[in-house]
Amino acid sequence: MAPPLRCSLAAAVAMCLLISGAYSYYVPGTYPQEFYPGGTISAQVNSLTSFETDLPYEYYSMPFCKPVEGVHRAGNAANLGTVIMGIKLLNSQYNFTIMRQEKGKDACAPKGFYGPLDGKDVKKLQMLITQKYRINMVLDNLPVTAQDLLDKNQEFVRPGFELGYEEDGKFYVFNHLQFNILVHPTHGEYMRARQGFKDAAVLDNIDARRMLLSRKQLLAAGASEAALGGSSSGRQLAADEKKADDKEKKDDPATPDQMYMIVGFEVSPCSIKRTAGKPIEDIMCDNIDRVPTPQEVKEGEKIMYTYDVYWQVSDIKWASRWDSYLRMPGGKVHWFSIMNSLLIVLVMATLVAMILIRTVRRDLAKYEQLVVDGSADMKDEAGWKLLTGDAFRAPAGGKSLAVHFGSGVQMLLVSLVTLLLATLGFLSPASRGALLTTTIILFVLLSFVAGGSAVALWGVMERTYEGWVGVALHVSLFLPGLVMLIFTVLNIALKHTGSLGAVPAGIYFTIVAIWFLVSVPLTFVGGFMATRLPILDYPVKTNQIPRQIPPAPLVAHPVLLFFSAGILPFGTMFIELYFAMTSLWLGYFYYLFGFVFLIGLLTIIINCEIAVLCTYVQLCAEDYMWWWQSFYRGGSVAFYVALYAVGFMGSSLHSLSGFLPMLTYLSYMSIMILGLYTAMGTVGFLASFVFVYQIFAAVKQD
Repeated sequence: MAPPLRCSLAAAVAMCLLISGAYSYYVPGTYPQEFYPGGTISAQVNSLTSFETDLPYEYYSMPFCKPVEGVHRAGNAANLGTVIMGIKLLNSQYNFTIMRQEKGKDACAPKGFYGPLDGKDVKKLQMLITQKYRINMVLDNLPVTAQDLLDKNQEFVRPGFELGYEEDGKFYVFNHLQFNILVHPTHGEYMRARQGFKDAAVLDNIDARRMLLSRKQLLAAGASEAALGGSSSGRQLAADEKKADDKEKKDDPATPDQMYMIVGFEVSPCSIKRTAGKPIEDIMCDNIDRVPTPQEVKEGEKIMYTYDVYWQVSDIKWASRWDSYLRMPGGKVHWFSIMNSLLIVLVMATLVAMILIRTVRRDLAKYEQLVVDGSADMKDEAGWKLLTGDAFRAPAGGKSLAVHFGSGVQMLLVSLVTLLLATLGFLSPASRGALLTTTIILFVLLSFVAGGSAVALWGVMERTYEGWVGVALHVSLFLPGLVMLIFTVLNIALKHTGSLGAVPAGIYFTIVAIWFLVSVPLTFVGGFMATRLPILDYPVKTNQIPRQIPPAPLVAHPVLLFFSAGILPFGTMFIELYFAMTSLWLGYFYYLFGFVFLIGLLTIIINCEIAVLCTYVQLCAEDYMWWWQSFYRGGSVAFYVALYAVGFMGSSLHSLSGFLPMLTYLSYMSIMILGLYTAMGTVGFLASFVFVYQIFAAVKQD
């Protein structure tokens, strides 16, 4: 668990971490690890999870045996994202010797068993077995999965394995694990490459490295050592080389060249009743001829946790070891989704082009004739041209619109940058919690943009920056405040359950401190910088007396336009949304961020085109109150996503039962939908603003 960040140094610390990561990027499991036969490695245990509750529990909060050396966090696997997601990697009692087959190993040394079980232990195990909780483990940063699922014919690979099972009203725990570890043979090339990189650091500069390389080449050609080592520089190079060679010999002892990389981690769990104190009998989990008596969960039972270890040489390369975990069905479906979205974009672009090129030009020509001839019979056909003096009239609730706009710009940039980084491979699933941590860091740092955008729009609407402090304050509290409110209510509800889904108090107040000590000041800095910018001039003047708005025809009714505007953008993202939510809530890995990034860009384009079309229809109905309406219409896609989220809970998450699991699901989906609403609403408003500005600029020119 990372220590709490203090005061305004949090932003500087975050930036330093990002910058240092650019020069020393290394995540356990993202760089090949090679092991000599006979070496040792230990599995790590992760939190217990269930797809029926979405409430993770710490592994050792259950009646499991603990390591002899005590329980502690495994490496530096904790970050803000892992804490919020309930991921907690700990050391375990499962130890393996490379390429050594072992049977009947005791996982409860030195006592040999856990127990006897009391009523509390029995209640815990029975509850978790009923709710289909799964045990998650990690070996060399690879998650464990059921045996044979890493076969290439498998469509899905779900991490973890069942805790136990229920049969005839009795509960049984899987207390014997048969591990099968897939390895790929190597000859130490990765270790030597990494060692060579480290050895190069002992040289003073690039010239020295070049001289050393030349020296080695000359030695290979037959030059004498004395001839090369006579000068002081030569002696220094010789000393450097000897130092590097000695280090290489120390780090790479004289052992066989054959090494192995772990490329798969499988397990076959079973329940075997054993008698405490007696030798561990060799029993295979899949032995059909001799079915073992299962270990029942009941008071007074002493449970012996045991395991077998098998090693299997595999053709899977290290670079491809995550492929099975990231495999998702329907590859053609994803491409169909892209093609479908491209087709919608093309059709909408054609419609918008017809409006801009043909209809608007024709309207401008008629407007010019109306001005010149003063013909009254063309007044009904004038439409949006009659709104010249009202199109840029400041809307009611301008401050609120500016706040929504600034928050939307922030969410839009956070989403696009995060997806871009994930698409480029910087946010690998091997780095747990990196995606969420990056999102939070970007959200905090981009508060600067939120404040600047909101104050800039405020100045455009009010024609002055007076009162910008209030706008910046509202921006800093609006979206973060709603998110923290939902998060706080959920955290309070989960606190008494003992689940890892409840964020510890220290982390919670750290998040609050980052909000007030980093995010809020950045918002005000952005707002202040925006006041230094010149206010955008409108192409036409606004009349002092507002024009009366006639009753809107059916095709231009605000409610109809609202529901119509969100259909096509939702249709664009619908297919990919299904895969993303299935992975998010059903425990599969999702790594098709390239598809998501493309779909996101296409959705933005379609939203812009729909916004322009709907705003044009509204203006033709002589309704100049397009400011808020364009924002609502842009964000209307979030309404359909909300309906889909409810339907998804009823169809795909039908096993989700209980108040807290449903509250967890609805809370996190509400945060996502809120962010989508502000981001897409901003897109719709910005596209409409540019459109209105351009057409009335053309009116002014005519």
